[in-house]
Amino acid sequence: MKNIKLLTVLGMMLLLFSCDVDYKDNPNEPTSVPTSTLFNNNMKNLVDNTRNTFFAGRFTYCTMQYWQQSEYGDEDRYLYRESMRQNQNNLFRRAANFKEIIDLNSNEDTKASAAASGSNQNQIAQCRIMLAYTFDLMASVWGDIPYYSYGSDDADFQALHVAGYAEDEQILTPKYASQDKIYADILKELSEAADQLDTDADGIQGDVLYGGDVAKWKLFANSLRFKIANKIKGANADLANQHITDALADGIFTSNADNAMFAYESSDKNASMNYRAWHVSNRSDFAVSHSFVTLLKGENLVDTATHTSIVKGANANPFFGLTDPRLSIYAQPNPNGNFVGMFIAESSADAATYTAESLPGKAIIDEPTYAETLLEYAEICFIQSELNSWDQGWYEKGIRASMGKWGVADADIDTYIAAVPAASEENVLTQKYIALYLQGQSSWSEYRRTGYPKTLIPPHSDYALYIPSKDKWLNKVFNPLVDEVTDLPYRMRYPAQEQTLNGDNRKEAVSKLDNGDVIYSKLWWDKN
Repeated sequence: MKNIKLLTVLGMMLLLFSCDVDYKDNPNEPTSVPTSTLFNNNMKNLVDNTRNTFFAGRFTYCTMQYWQQSEYGDEDRYLYRESMRQNQNNLFRRAANFKEIIDLNSNEDTKASAAASGSNQNQIAQCRIMLAYTFDLMASVWGDIPYYSYGSDDADFQALHVAGYAEDEQILTPKYASQDKIYADILKELSEAADQLDTDADGIQGDVLYGGDVAKWKLFANSLRFKIANKIKGANADLANQHITDALADGIFTSNADNAMFAYESSDKNASMNYRAWHVSNRSDFAVSHSFVTLLKGENLVDTATHTSIVKGANANPFFGLTDPRLSIYAQPNPNGNFVGMFIAESSADAATYTAESLPGKAIIDEPTYAETLLEYAEICFIQSELNSWDQGWYEKGIRASMGKWGVADADIDTYIAAVPAASEENVLTQKYIALYLQGQSSWSEYRRTGYPKTLIPPHSDYALYIPSKDKWLNKVFNPLVDEVTDLPYRMRYPAQEQTLNGDNRKEAVSKLDNGDVIYSKLWWDKN
């Protein structure tokens, strides 16, 4: 009976790993849809899956203290829900769908019809880029994972070997590939995909990132490779430097016009995830965090004893005394006209007692067409500052690019840049953290890689926040719900279902983690 149940679950999962539309026995419906439609639908689902209020809002936004929950508190203290861990299933579906589009453009029986949506070659390359993006995200959350490669026949790359494979070639329990192999292949895939792109031929019609502009896709592939190579350079400097040099030579982002932005539509059904949360689902579960508001206001975190000393384990604000002009865009003043952050709640009841918090900015939660950032020029600037011994020029370009993206007036940008302290490791990486607002996955990876910013409230520390309208201090303690955690989490645990569906391979992957399948086991590239 157990085997029958297992096969049933596997069969249901396989049915989900398809993005083709086939309305059999209905003469009024098409038997297939254009690959451009499949691609754009899959892109929307990918952004939805990674920027919704569960996987982003309750995970990386709260972990990186951009937001805190104003109704609950468990995830803020690192007790993540099983549904968040199971988002891995959604990401594998997205990867499977990108692979299916590649297959439709490769198969002799379907490639001619697929070409109606753009050249076969460019569609394949664009999907290779998005596969690299998707697998980088998964590997940076969980570590070793089942992995698929378009351009490698490595026997360890067994994911997605189901649809389109002969029955005796299907792999229902794929091996978990090691992170070093995964990242070497991701970088190779991005390099090859950039070379594969033909700027003289059509890209995917109306693609939601660049509208079919193949030259922009080439910049995106190289910039993503540049970013990922920089992330892993502590683990494999030779490989990283090779790809950093090559990506620079081949061409990376040079302005905000190159940013990879996914813009939602105005209808409620296709509106942004945050708009849907606040205005369709009528939820208001988040507020901008106390530590982030404090950083942007140019203030220091203070302890509960004196309300003047800096919180133990945190650094002084490197931009003390400077109000960041992005504050009024990133957050809204509370009903009393003040910017006040949300503390890390001990419980739902604890959160419910607080009414002074500032909500995320109107452009973020009140605009259905809000555009999510997959990769932006500002981040590329900060990486170049880092690679050039914390270069001042690239540091200032990064600040300017971030503020420009958010619509800060040029005069205000000039005033701020004239006042910021000189470039240094802490200053550049703290500004990078500010720029990566609502790109929680990237920010979390940067924290694990570098240890910055130092302005977050550390676990097991006390802190105080001031409520101006009441002239009152609140004393709080950040008590994580996982006792062994002394820093931010290093990873998310594997989905529980893997113990049943792919137990032996999961067990092997867990054996390679320094503390097992827990949130305080470091990943391969995390050398900080």
